[in-house]
Amino acid sequence: MTARAAPPLAQPAVTVYARGPFQAGGVVILDEDEANHLKVRRVADGDAVRLVDGRGGIATARVARERDLVAVRVVATTMVPPPPPTEAWVGAGDRDRFLGVIEKATELGATRVLPLITERSQQVATRFQAAHVEKAGKRAREAIKQCGAAWAPAVGSPLPLGEALRGGAAKVIRLLADPEGGLLPPIREADPVQWAIGPEGGFTDAELGALHAAGFRPVALGRAVLRFDTAALAALALTAQARLGAPLHGS
Repeated sequence: MTARAAPPLAQPAVTVYARGPFQAGGVVILDEDEANHLKVRRVADGDAVRLVDGRGGIATARVARERDLVAVRVVATTMVPPPPPTEAWVGAGDRDRFLGVIEKATELGATRVLPLITERSQQVATRFQAAHVEKAGKRAREAIKQCGAAWAPAVGSPLPLGEALRGGAAKVIRLLADPEGGLLPPIREADPVQWAIGPEGGFTDAELGALHAAGFRPVALGRAVLRFDTAALAALALTAQARLGAPLHGS
């Protein structure tokens, strides 16, 4: 008897996260959260799903449950090049607002989000702390499933501003969100960009002095004073638009 060929895969309607790298013909075991996601979405054995690993790896796979495990067999893979370096250094303010920044920063193409420990962020009782980094990483992975991105931003542990500034800035466009700043400078698609966004209450005068000395150029994001989470997203949105070549004032 001739074996019946498997039906061709339909375009996957569901995306799940899994650790890469993916290899055609390989089997990937999904973790409990992703397996539950397939259950909620009513994905059956043999259905096609899209895999992402947050590091540029994308695969089309077919669901194949094995005993108590939910597995997928990889059919085809591709690798997406990394996006241009786009970092958001954000004052580690309120935890929930900061987690919202992670989600939206992922959608806007950030490659790294660094929580900054500043004088005023330490006064926020509900501030984002090292214990929340794992949850932030999970929020980024959930976001790439929703928005279709291949890369998730790295989320660092909270770092004092002084230590962050010791890393140098060779050939990096450094920008400081500042209501009294100027216009966005020209940004080409491949230019590395670092934004500094203050916490609730903003940076202190001493911190602003250190940022200016390190080459951060003040840029106004609007006429009003923005909350730190709004400012971070406005900064990343302007950067994304500039990379697309859209006409912007100051370019």
